[in-house]
Amino acid sequence: MNNLPEEKTLNLYPIDYPFETLVNRVSSKPPKLKLNPDFQRKYKWDKDGWGRSSRFIESCLMRIPLPSCYFAEDDDGAHLVIDGVQRLTTISKFMSDEFALEGMTAFKELEGKKFSELGDLRSELETTTIRCIVLRKDNPKKLIREIFSRLNQGAVALSDQEIRHAIYPGALDSLLAELAQDPEIARFGLSESGQSVKDALEPEEQVLRYFAFSEDKDLAGFSSTLKDFLDNFMEENASIDGEKVDEFRNRFKSALARCLKVFGDDVFVNPSAEKKRKGLVHYDLVMTTVGELDDAVIDKYDADIKKAYASLCDSDGFKKTLSGGLQDKSRVVKRRAQWRELLEASINAK
Repeated sequence: MNNLPEEKTLNLYPIDYPFETLVNRVSSKPPKLKLNPDFQRKYKWDKDGWGRSSRFIESCLMRIPLPSCYFAEDDDGAHLVIDGVQRLTTISKFMSDEFALEGMTAFKELEGKKFSELGDLRSELETTTIRCIVLRKDNPKKLIREIFSRLNQGAVALSDQEIRHAIYPGALDSLLAELAQDPEIARFGLSESGQSVKDALEPEEQVLRYFAFSEDKDLAGFSSTLKDFLDNFMEENASIDGEKVDEFRNRFKSALARCLKVFGDDVFVNPSAEKKRKGLVHYDLVMTTVGELDDAVIDKYDADIKKAYASLCDSDGFKKTLSGGLQDKSRVVKRRAQWRELLEASINAK
C-alpha cells in the first residue's frame, strides 16, 4: 500500500511512441504534441553544424536504447514536452528534410543524405519507438514545476521563467512576452557589445518581478524563496481578465517611463559604482517606488530623488544587504525600508 502523501507522488502513465507518430502529433493542427516555441529557440544541437543531430539519428538507426521523454497533459488534452525537446526536435527536423547527415561513423554510406534519401532505412526510423512518460493534468502544478526543474539539468536546461511559461499559459504570460520587448528591458543585462553578462536575466521574468513586488508591497507572499514567490504570483494571476491586463500594461509602462525620466541613462544602476551596469536590485527598488509616484511629484522632485538614491547606494546599511543571500527576504525588506525612508524624506523636505 502506498502511504506517500498524494501531493508528493505523480499520476502518470508510460507509452511507446513510434517516431512517425510523434512527428505527426507535432505537425497536427492544432498540435497534439507541443514543442513549445520558447523551448525551440534554445535548440542548440545545430550550433556547430548538424554533427550532434546526425549522431543522434545514427544512434537511432543502430537501435541504441534512448532515454525516456516526459510530457505533461494540458487542459486541452495535448501533451507539452517537459524533457526531450532536443531529441524530439531533431527527429522532427530530420524527418522533415531540414538537414542532411554529417560526420557518420557506423553508417558512412549515409553521409550527406536527408531523410527522404534513406531508402529502406526510412521505415526503420519511422518505426523506431521511444518511451514517453505522460504526467496527467490532475497533478498539482507545484509538483509539475518540481519535475520540470529536476529533469532539466542538462546542457540546455530550461530557465525558471520558461517553466512558468509552460505551466501557466494565459493572459499574464502573453502580457509578459509583450512588455519584455521594450528596448529598456530587452537590453537589460547586456554589455555594450550586446553580450550577456552575469546579471542578465530573461526579460519576461524581469517584468514578472515588477508585478509580483508591486502587487505585494508587504511581501506577505514571499515566505520562502524568490523563485517560489514568482511561481505563486504567476499561478494566481495566470488567467487575469482583459481589464486587469490593460491595468497591468499601463502600470508597467508608466513606471518605466517615470524611472527613465528621473534617472535617464543611469536608470537601474548603482550611481556610485565605477562600472555603470544595470542590476536587478536597483530595478526592483526603483520600479516599485519611483515608478509609482505621481507625475507631478516626479516633475518637481526628480533631482532630489536621484540624489537620495545615490545616498542610499553609498550607505553602509545598503551595502550590507548586497552580501550573502542577495535575494533573501530579510535583505529585500531591509533595502526597501531604507530606500522608502530616504525617498519620503526627499519629496517631503521642501
